[in-house]
Amino acid sequence: MTARESKGPRLFVTNVRFFSADSLGTSLLLSPEDSHYIADVLRLRVGDPLEIGDSSGTIARAHVTAFNESVTVTIDEILPGDTRSRPEITLLCALCKGQKNDRICDWAAELGCSTIIFWQATRSIVRVNDQKDCHHKETRLSKIALAAAQQSKQNKPPVVRVTRSLTEAVQLAPRGDAPGTAQVVCSLSAQAIPLAEIVSNTSPLTHVTLVIGPEGDITLEEEALLVSQGFVPASLGTNVLKSELAVVSALARLV
Repeated sequence: MTARESKGPRLFVTNVRFFSADSLGTSLLLSPEDSHYIADVLRLRVGDPLEIGDSSGTIARAHVTAFNESVTVTIDEILPGDTRSRPEITLLCALCKGQKNDRICDWAAELGCSTIIFWQATRSIVRVNDQKDCHHKETRLSKIALAAAQQSKQNKPPVVRVTRSLTEAVQLAPRGDAPGTAQVVCSLSAQAIPLAEIVSNTSPLTHVTLVIGPEGDITLEEEALLVSQGFVPASLGTNVLKSELAVVSALARLV
């Protein structure tokens, strides 16, 4: 990696956000992936600004101080915490076909989900063979979520998990019996309550666990399982939406 020194004023200064697995100190060595992106894609120089976040959600302004095997940045200022009033969101989304899981992961991260759990539904076309397959999918989808969180300047990237059953997905999600929490499953049932009504009746809303089914919808048995665990069937309207559009539509009503 070649060092780049500042050479006079620039017409354009990049101000992007990266995340570190380490707590923020006075300086940090960035990961090889982030270092490559900064040096070879963004082509930043020594002195250029960027933002760094850690696993606690703390965000700081920083600047590039060295290009060696990894990029070194120096912390300049801890930024004020996010004061926006919005709930923490856990998304349980059934595995879909093709590139839909990638898009769902990307959009859910950009819209601020803290946890994204993909699960193999009865009607999921995509099948997960074993735990190794789950881990492989988790690794790839986590990279997508990380890039989306950086691009949209979230406080921290979401946790991404992939499971082989709805039961396991529910077990991975936070419990929904605390005050200010809501557990909803998007449903085509005539008895489903409009999502906006559920949200307005849970005030102040601090956490939502949202379930979205696959292209062929969840089965009656899967919906019954969720209801037995305290989930409320929620309606997104009279139109039947594709899974990825249902995710965006539901999340847009929560953020």
